Formats: sequence, C-alpha cells, structure tokens
Amino acid sequence: MIRGPAQFAPDLAIRTDVVVVGAGPIGIATALELADAGVEVALIESGLERTDRGAQELATFDSRQDDYFHSRSELMVRRQVGGTSALWGGRCVKFDAIDFEDRPITAESTWPIGFDDVEPYLQRACDWAGCGQAAFNARDIPEVAAKDMVTGLPDEDVRTTDLERWSLPTRFGREYRSALRNTPRLTVWTGLTCTEVVTTETGDAVDHLVVKTLDGRQGRVVAADYVVATGGLEATRLLLASDRHHPAGLGNAGGHLGRWYMSHVEGRVARVHFTADDVIYEHERDREGVYIRRRFTFSPQLQRELGLPNAAVWMVNPPISDPAHGSGILSGVYLTLISPLGRFLLAAAIREAHTKTAGPPRVLAHLRNIVRDLLPSIAFAVRFSYARFLRRGRKAPGFFVKGTGNRYVLHYHGEHLPHWDSRVELTDERDALGMRKIRTHMHFSDADYESVRKGTVLIDEHLRRHGVGYVEWLSDDVEALVHTFMNGYAGFHQAGTTRMSVTPDDGVVDPNLQVHGVRGLYVASTSVLPTSSQANPTLLGIALGVRLAEHLAQARAAGKPPNSPSA
Repeated sequence: MIRGPAQFAPDLAIRTDVVVVGAGPIGIATALELADAGVEVALIESGLERTDRGAQELATFDSRQDDYFHSRSELMVRRQVGGTSALWGGRCVKFDAIDFEDRPITAESTWPIGFDDVEPYLQRACDWAGCGQAAFNARDIPEVAAKDMVTGLPDEDVRTTDLERWSLPTRFGREYRSALRNTPRLTVWTGLTCTEVVTTETGDAVDHLVVKTLDGRQGRVVAADYVVATGGLEATRLLLASDRHHPAGLGNAGGHLGRWYMSHVEGRVARVHFTADDVIYEHERDREGVYIRRRFTFSPQLQRELGLPNAAVWMVNPPISDPAHGSGILSGVYLTLISPLGRFLLAAAIREAHTKTAGPPRVLAHLRNIVRDLLPSIAFAVRFSYARFLRRGRKAPGFFVKGTGNRYVLHYHGEHLPHWDSRVELTDERDALGMRKIRTHMHFSDADYESVRKGTVLIDEHLRRHGVGYVEWLSDDVEALVHTFMNGYAGFHQAGTTRMSVTPDDGVVDPNLQVHGVRGLYVASTSVLPTSSQANPTLLGIALGVRLAEHLAQARAAGKPPNSPSA
C-alpha cells in the first residue's frame, strides 16, 4: 500500500523488518525483491508520487556552491517515487570485468568483489530496467551478429561490437505503481524525509531513523535492517549528517566518507570521416524490439598495456543549436525543444545539454534550414513522432541523421579516475527540515583530460590501418575542449563517496554493502562503487540492490538477523 504524509501522525513509530530509504530505481527494486521474498518492508520516500516543489527544494546544494564542473541539483536529482528515472534517457550499460581488476591507474580504489559476484544479477537488473536480455555485444545477438558497424572494420584492440541497451524507457514510479500499491508485506510512505540515522550510544548498531514531514511533524522508523537507497549524493549526505555518536559521520573511521567522488569524463573533440559507404550510425533493434547501439571500445589487453582508463566512444549528431549543420531535421528538433512544448518532450538536463548556445538562438537561420529541407523535415517529424510518442510498447530513445560527407561527431565517455580531492562535504547552511546542505568539489586530473586524446588517437589509427576512414580533430587543444565541455556537465553519475572495501580503513561499506562498524545499516547506491567504468552506473546499482535483497532475505530465513519488531 502507499501512504501519504496526511496519514503520518506526530511521533508515530513505523515498525518493520527492513526499511528502505529512497524510492528511486535501486530502492524500488530492492524493496520489491525483499517483499517478494516474504520480508516485511517499509519504503520511505521524501517526495510524493508526482513532482513536489517543497520536497525537491530539500535536495538543493548550499547557496555557495561554485563547482565549475558540477551540474545543478535540480537537473540530476528528483525527489519523488521513481527518483531520477523521471529524468533519465534510459541508456543501460554494464560494467566490464576489467573494472573490477586491481589496476595501477586505480590502485587506491580496489574492489572487494569481482565481476563474477555481480554477473548473476545482471539479467534481473535488466528486467527491472526494462532493457531486455543482459547481452552487451552484437556477436551475442543473432539478429545483428553478422553485421559490422563499418564494413571492412574488424574487432581488434579497438572494438565496434560492444553495445548499449535502452529501456522502454522505464519510469519506475509509473511502471511499478501497481506493484508498490498491491504487493503484500510492502508499505510505501511518501512525503517522509529521513534526516538522521540514530545509532545506539555505543555506535555499533542502528537504534532508529528520524523522519519528518515538510510541515514539521516528526516520527521514527524502527527495523532490524536499514537500507539507504537515496542516491549517490543524498546517501553520502545522510551518513555525514548522522553524527550524533559518530562525529565524523557513519562509516567514516578511515576518513573516506564523501571522498573519491567520481562521475565521468566526457567531451566532443573530433569527428570521424568514414571512407567506407556502409556505416551503421543509427539504433538497431533486437528480437524483443529493444533499441541497441554500437560504440567504439578498447580491449582489456590494450587498457592494461597502455594504462588506459576504461572508455566508450560513439557517434552523435552535430550540435543541433548551430544552424551551420544545414539540416532541416536538426533545426526543427532544436526549435521544438526551445519552445514551450520542449519541456514535455525531454528531461530538463538532456534538453539543456542539446540546446545550449553561446549567444541567443538563431531562429531565422534554423527556419531557413527547415524551408530548404521541407519535405524530408516533415517526413521525419511524422515518422519520429510516431516512434517516440505514439507507438505502443517500446519508444525510440532518440534519432540520428546521416552525416554530411559521411562525417560524424564523436562523443567520448570515459572513466573518471578516483582522486582524494574530489569530494562532497557538509556546510553550515540548512534546508527546511534543519538538515545540513552539501557542497561538491569535483576534481579532474591531467590523466583524465589526456585519456580523451589517447582514446581518440587509437580510434584514428584503427580506422586508417583498415582503410575505412580517419579522425578529424576539432581543435589542437583537446584538453581545453574537454574542460569547456565539462562545464556544468558532471555529477549525473555519482560514484565513490561511500565506496565499498574489505576494511574500515579503506572505505565506508563492506562487500555486502553494510556500513563498516554499524550493524544492520546498508547503502544501496551507486556511491558504493570504487571506480566509475565507462558505463552509466544505474544498471550495476540495481544489480547490487538485488544482490543485497537476496543477502538480507537469506540471512533472515537462516535466523541470523535479530528479531524484528512486529509490523
């Protein structure tokens, strides 16, 4: 059942077996997995079933936030049932086996688990995300296996068969509304914000959670196990703020809480010019109708040999805001997105990234493109509108136009190397519920910038070696281009700040995601990831949530956890 803040009486104590704090993709999957296993669960969500301004304002940064790289909080955090799935585009990618290896470039951030510990849960994560089978290479999908991204270009140390998959797109609050309402043993509380995890006086176990409504009513949640699934930044904030018996925050014996903050290194520094005619530049679909797309990646052997961060590179449309592209289709999309209609078509962060310009919109130039390209533009509008908005079932995640002269801009999406100075910290400024706000300091090293150039050079050499094309640089100063591109672009993927480790000296949570030194307190969030990979972290986060739910359910069935309060 779903209960709202109106049903929450002052000083109410919610008692359950397991409480999950945060109803985003990871929290919803974890809570439903636990309930299906016969565990009594309370799922606590700060927001409501729909967007609520008051709840959303609780997630704002300190007013002195001046992080050059970090995006604004309203673009990357959504406090409502479904969490940031209300904002995402639906891209689903798995972490690679090499991400879990001990590598010199990530020597200070080693994983306490391996790829084999995660792989059994990937299919279940794909099921929750609605992205089909857990197959992420074209050779493993019969209907596309015989095709190459570029005719005459084989897989070697540079590969073109690795895939991204796309969800329905799955908005978890909408997709799982019925399950959240009707699953036995699950109660969802909306409009309740967890402001503190209170431990016993000895500090080695959780006593209760403090929860508040926006109008000031306060109560508590008492359970046997507590799962914090509030997203990367908010999970870190909650552990830092829960300092009643742990002055440095929960799980911070080694000083790592809030440190090692990672997102991804991204940039558009070059375009590829193919001399081969047959190029797959659009999405493909597998037998289930799931949209998939190929990308340039680098073999594990090459990464080890050259000490490269993991990365993926894919083709994108030219900047739609610049009418110099000459495409009526791109100009039509741009004018639509900057119109009042645009906010209904794309999440704000994605829309802003595609429409930003150095000056005012050049509306007349875009209209001239449309007039010159009128019939193809109309045909595209009809075709894409149907595929994106009207078709039943899976919707088109986006579109790509054939590049003029067989040229395509390349988008680099790479691993952000862990760095101690990249961090999240509490400030003295407080939100409406009295909880301290946070400030971020996102750090990118020279090695991060250099990785973009190195990866692009490897693609250029691979294309030239096989006579199918080459890379054209957009600037001689690649690093400056990356720096400019990353302005306000980081922070959508939040990792590292509650990282997992074998011992409390090296991290915040253990291999089972339990906070070091605090029995029964777990973090199910992308913030537990010690490295960031080339992949968006949501799919792995869901897999870890499913793994945690299995761990808690099995422990309870074996009689290991303490007796839980009666519901």
